[in-house]
Amino acid sequence: MAASGRSLNGLRERPAEIVSNGPIGRRLLKPEEAAQYLGLEVDTIYKKSRLRELPSVKVGGALRFDVFALERYIEQHTIKTID
Repeated sequence: MAASGRSLNGLRERPAEIVSNGPIGRRLLKPEEAAQYLGLEVDTIYKKSRLRELPSVKVGGALRFDVFALERYIEQHTIKTID
């Protein structure tokens, strides 16, 4: 449990919470963190970024992934059920 009493396991419920950097929440994830967040291999993250299938940004030459852009990616690639 986090200090706030909320579970950190709800990855997609509160994206800013899982990347908490103390009192300052981080919005950009490293490739390894993005891979964990999406449940993919790190190599897949680099490949999808290189092919521009996954939104990413370069910060001082370092590859980073915006949590909110990853949320949009998940929403856009979710397969809807037939009711």
